[in-house]
Amino acid sequence: MPSYKYWALVCLLILGINESYGQEKKSTKLKPWIAPLSLGIGGLVFYNQSARDKQLTWHQENYPNFQTSADDFLQYSPTLIQIGARLLGANSVHKTKDQLGLFLLGTGIYAISTQGLKRIVNETRPNGTEHSFPSGHTATAFFGATVLAKELGKDYPWLAVTGYTLAAGTGYLRLANHEHWLSDVLVGAGIGIASAELAYCIYPKLKQHFSQKQAFQWEPRIAPNYYAASFSYHF
Repeated sequence: MPSYKYWALVCLLILGINESYGQEKKSTKLKPWIAPLSLGIGGLVFYNQSARDKQLTWHQENYPNFQTSADDFLQYSPTLIQIGARLLGANSVHKTKDQLGLFLLGTGIYAISTQGLKRIVNETRPNGTEHSFPSGHTATAFFGATVLAKELGKDYPWLAVTGYTLAAGTGYLRLANHEHWLSDVLVGAGIGIASAELAYCIYPKLKQHFSQKQAFQWEPRIAPNYYAASFSYHF
């Protein structure tokens, strides 16, 4: 498959930029879901042997000996950008405690979704190993990019663009590394964006529910080498 078609993929992967960080200006019930639905449908379109044969040809012609571990780190770059921007004093939509709550909830959603599908579908990767569908790296990257856009995109739109570009780069490297099919990457991106949207829908309701009962409390725990949270429930 010609290289330009895969550069067109990069453009498709970052279509969520306007749909996500721009939703504060124009909010509708459907708007936040356009990007993940489009990516999911795109993944299903390419979920066939013909597309895979073309991808194998494309990889052989363009990246026959390519190998890098950059995507293992790049998947976290949107989240690291958000953390760095907050440490530098950037204005965000939510306070640190709520951001961590949103992050933990969204991470749980996409981790369960991707890992569950990997084991249910049990698709073979282009390199012959197991659990190809969907791409967890891409889901992680696009989840982080969507949270970054939601928290900082309104005041710093260039950060939102940077986050989605890095997420798209992660997906592209998964293809170049021969780790995933195009359908895996597209669906993974859709899951990542959808998980962030779900977290932002569910978290305020959970927070309100438990705060009314005044029985559930949690506090973030952040250290140089880990982040976590402590929970308590009083009967």
